[in-house]
Amino acid sequence: MAWDFETDPEFEAQLVWMRTFVKEEIFPLETLRLPYDDVVKFIKPLQEQVKARGLWAAHLPAELGGMGFGQVRLGLMHEILGQSPYAPLVFGNNAPDSGNAELLAAGMEMTGREDIRERWMQPLLDGKIRSGFSMTEPHTAGSDPRLLKTLAVRDGDEWVINGRKWYTTNGSVANILIVMAVTNPDVHPYQGSSMFVVPVTTPGVKILRDVGAMDD
Repeated sequence: MAWDFETDPEFEAQLVWMRTFVKEEIFPLETLRLPYDDVVKFIKPLQEQVKARGLWAAHLPAELGGMGFGQVRLGLMHEILGQSPYAPLVFGNNAPDSGNAELLAAGMEMTGREDIRERWMQPLLDGKIRSGFSMTEPHTAGSDPRLLKTLAVRDGDEWVINGRKWYTTNGSVANILIVMAVTNPDVHPYQGSSMFVVPVTTPGVKILRDVGAMDD
């Protein structure tokens, strides 16, 4: 069985534009070694060019403000964007914001809460806020949600979350965190955990420091 990764001529023209755009506009930014806040400022005009080309947030369906590209188009696109750490940010589909946007969309569908779109989804899509994903914990394997120790307990109309997270992607620059916590310890772990959207300004949230990685 052969795989066909060819695309239509119209999108092939977009790919040609992306290759040139990444090489000529985004690669040079890497040589400046700018602080994060400066990167965000410098890429805004580039983001507007991407939006004008109809390539912004291509991972999301059209009804959520994205382009609704299929997996083949996304694969061809990310083959280009993966050459630069800044490129996904310029195109509005950088991790973990892209995945978190899909989680917010799932939350909207499951709960019917349209306020999720106004409060978090649209600002995230517009690039006005950033998000972090908080699952990994310091004393358990971060890739195994069965080992979560962070607890969330209902208190009236609110939830009180107690725990410590580690290696939260985007943690130091995020405006909101999607936090995984145990809400029912008496059932199977796959059924007893939930995700919470937690603004970093919530009382009790303390972001201590960035944790070094191999490239630091």
